[in-house]
Amino acid sequence: MEDDLSLLGVMPSDRKKLENMGITRLEQIALMTATSLGMGSSKGNMLIQRARNILANKNILDINIVDENKVEITVRRTDRAVIKSVLNTLEVYAVGWGNASLETKDNVLILHRKSKGFDKVLNKAEILREMIEAKKKEEREKQGIFLPEKELVEFAKKRGFNGFWKNVFAEIKGNDVMKKVIAASMFSTFDEPVHSLIIGEPGSSKTMAKEIIGEVFTDITFIGANTTRSGLVCNLGTGDLGALPHSNKKLVVVDEFDKIPEEDVEYCYELLSNGKCSVHSAKIHQNIESRFIMIAFANPKSKIFGDKPLEDIGLSPLLMSRCALIVKVQDIDREERIDLFKRKFYGKGDAKDKHEHYDQWVKLARTYEPKITASEETVEKYVREIDEIVEQYYATNLRRDLRMADYIRRIPMAIARSTFSHVDNHVVSMAEKLLKESIETWS
Repeated sequence: MEDDLSLLGVMPSDRKKLENMGITRLEQIALMTATSLGMGSSKGNMLIQRARNILANKNILDINIVDENKVEITVRRTDRAVIKSVLNTLEVYAVGWGNASLETKDNVLILHRKSKGFDKVLNKAEILREMIEAKKKEEREKQGIFLPEKELVEFAKKRGFNGFWKNVFAEIKGNDVMKKVIAASMFSTFDEPVHSLIIGEPGSSKTMAKEIIGEVFTDITFIGANTTRSGLVCNLGTGDLGALPHSNKKLVVVDEFDKIPEEDVEYCYELLSNGKCSVHSAKIHQNIESRFIMIAFANPKSKIFGDKPLEDIGLSPLLMSRCALIVKVQDIDREERIDLFKRKFYGKGDAKDKHEHYDQWVKLARTYEPKITASEETVEKYVREIDEIVEQYYATNLRRDLRMADYIRRIPMAIARSTFSHVDNHVVSMAEKLLKESIETWS
């Protein structure tokens, strides 16, 4: 990884001079003058300008030209070096009366016209805005997002989180909690995944859920029963790496999760928790890094659920604790099956007609970072309710433990991300309800 002085293209002799002065970072150089840098006027000004350009390009997230008198620049940071770099790049000057005044609000720099010279700022802002949009478009296309961002956001807001799971899984009658759980997983990110586990009897609607995910969405690793049995992380017999190490930045859909070999489970613990693990055996020595979102499907221990469903969970409590949401699939009655068959026959639905919209909606949503705006009272109530669940289920096969500290953040973040909104009181309430509903399926 290049250091700051390498980014500037500093010659070895100049690097030594700068390092002897204790100057190693772009932020230091951006705040200096050619005189204080002590490398001559021409070279000093060139290095300072280059440092400011790099800092501005790294930190400008968005530019909004409100009107001919006002420009808003959203930045990652608002320290002195970044502000000075952004103002310099936009040709804001303070000589004489100056051409703009600066107002800072959160991470937004707001420039107001002060003189005719502000036209230069507007021109530079427009050029930078176009460059930023082109860069964003290129990055989105690399992620498989080709539809216009505005169109996808409007599509998402019109339907919302509930519209997503209702439309995508319209063919499945009932089992709404399972649909919500899968949706929450899909809108989580690879850095803060909401892994989910769906346990149901063979031939239940969990099979249909897997099929629908495969029909509508892309960039998925499907892991079948044979793969599960031979090892998800590695096959210690052959030394071959399994499917999870090759699933970085992907949604992973696992069948028969309950069939993982015992020697493979320990590696799964680490990979599901941290996205990293180390495998050391007679045939393999490797450090693995793979960040993914997992939706796993499993059968009850005795193939069918008895009177006490919790006792029919065949996975270890420690493995269960790695899943943020665990739901028991409910049986469907005869009328629900008939309704399902009819809808399957006609094969129509919003999700089927708009595959690319739903797929790209999910991909774009994962790039969005919601803010937490819920009241302290709402968060306090939420945390206490989940703490009660941990107390009640810590020592059971369902195993809700201290890992819930991560999940209580990730689940509302995923729900908010689905509509490109913030984690407000309503979203926190939705997350609390979903967590409780997933637990209630085991009652």
